[in-house]
Formats: sequence, structure tokens, C-alpha cells
Amino acid sequence: MVNGTFIGNVSLQNFLLFIFIVIITFVAGGLLNRLIIKLLKDKVSAVVYQSLSKIVMYGVYAFGLYFASQKIINFDIPAALTALGILGLGLIFATLPLLQNIAAGIVIILGRPFKEDDIVEINGVLSKVDEVMLSKTKFKSLDGKLIIVPNIVFMTWTPIINYSRGEFIKVVLSFDVTYLIEKDKATKIIEKICHENAYILPNVPEKKLNRITKILEIPKNFFTIPQNIKSLTPQVFIRGVNKEKINLEVWFWIWDVLMKEKTISSFYENLMKEFKGKKIKFA
Repeated sequence: MVNGTFIGNVSLQNFLLFIFIVIITFVAGGLLNRLIIKLLKDKVSAVVYQSLSKIVMYGVYAFGLYFASQKIINFDIPAALTALGILGLGLIFATLPLLQNIAAGIVIILGRPFKEDDIVEINGVLSKVDEVMLSKTKFKSLDGKLIIVPNIVFMTWTPIINYSRGEFIKVVLSFDVTYLIEKDKATKIIEKICHENAYILPNVPEKKLNRITKILEIPKNFFTIPQNIKSLTPQVFIRGVNKEKINLEVWFWIWDVLMKEKTISSFYENLMKEFKGKKIKFA
């Protein structure tokens, strides 16, 4: 300590006051962060309350540090920024991926191509949207895996299929039968199996019916499917014929993507049972 100063031109009293204000600043920022989350968690989406809480917290940090450095220890911020200009430029380049992810996160928040609890498919992986954050998004796959994806991925040509927005999906199955079976007989069996399955349209719960009906009211050129829910009945086509067998293709629509694999498995199980009862053989 020289001439009543502790470090440079800063007295011990001001230095201790500076440390105290910095500690109070970080404590206050953390408390406000948790308070905002607690107050808004059940009222708005996770993206909104998490973003707002972080903005407030970092705002408190910035104000507290600025006040402590300028008013207490008279730290020359402009001079320091000038001296650290090259370092700052390097930091910008180093944090560029983070900034890109944050920008992409803002686009997702505003554009809302998906939201929490939506069922989506990304690169062939079916998942549930768990949490959308500024720099990344968390998904939970159907086998229980937690998938964390940087938001910049969604700004590229990576396709995202949002099943929660579409309300129903088309299933296409193909199998071969011998010439001993007629197409009309196969169609009746397939229609019976589908009619008895609660997940295959036109079977649909009342709560889903209105939303699906609204989608079907979109102008016809937007879809290659019938524009009436009663027309979404299973369809059977002949896709190939040779000397020994006929290749049949079946179309049907289901309203719950999470039940897709189970519905397909159930369809095949019942098809084998019906064919066995009718003494029909697969080719």
C-alpha cells in the first residue's frame, strides 16, 4: 500500500466495496433468474421464460459490473476495450458458432416450426421436442435417448417433419400373394382389419376430428389425399404381376404417429390370421 492506495490508485476501502458490489450483483442476478422462472413457468412456454430470465440476469450482471468498475474504482472501460480490441476480435470469431446458434434459436422461437411436446422426425429419428433453448434444442427419442441438437442445424437443409402439426400420416405396405387369391377378396379382408383398428382412419377420436377436418378443408391442390375424412379409407393396388404372384400395395392413414409401428405390426398379425383362416398363402 503506497500513499493510502491498495492497488494502483484504488484504496483498500474502495476495493473491498467493489468486491462486495460484484458479489451482490451476481447473487441478485441469480435470484431474479430463479424468481422469473418460478413466476412464469406455468404461464408461458419454456422458451419465453428461460430467455427472459437470462436477459434479466445478464442485464443485472452488466449493470452491476459497470457501476462497480466506473463509480467505485474508476476503471477506464473505453481504454481497456481499445487495448483489448484485437483480443475481442479473436473472441468474436471464437464465439461465432455460439452466436449463429443463438440467432437460429431466435428464428425458431419466432417462426415456431416446432414447440415443446411436438412429435418430429429429424434425419429419420422420431423424437419428442423436450426443450427449445436459445443455442440448442433437446429431443427425447422413442427409445429414451436424450438428443441435443445445435439450433444452427435447423437453418440448413436438414428436413424436419412435424407430425403434431399434420395430425395424420400415410402408411404404405406391400406384400405378395399367389394367384389363388382375388384382389376383391384381399381388399375385403384388409378393409375389415383396418376398420377394427382404432388408430386407422376414418376411425378417429372426437377431440382429433375437428383438427383433422380443418386440415382437409385446405384447397385441394395442397394435398394428394382425399378431401373428406370419410374418404380416407384403406386402398389396395396391384403394383406388379408375374407368373407366380401378385404384388399388392396397401395405403391407410393413422392419426397417432407414436402408434405407427404397433399399428403396422397389428395389421400384419391380423392379416396372417385372416389369410390362414381363408387358406390364403403369401407368395
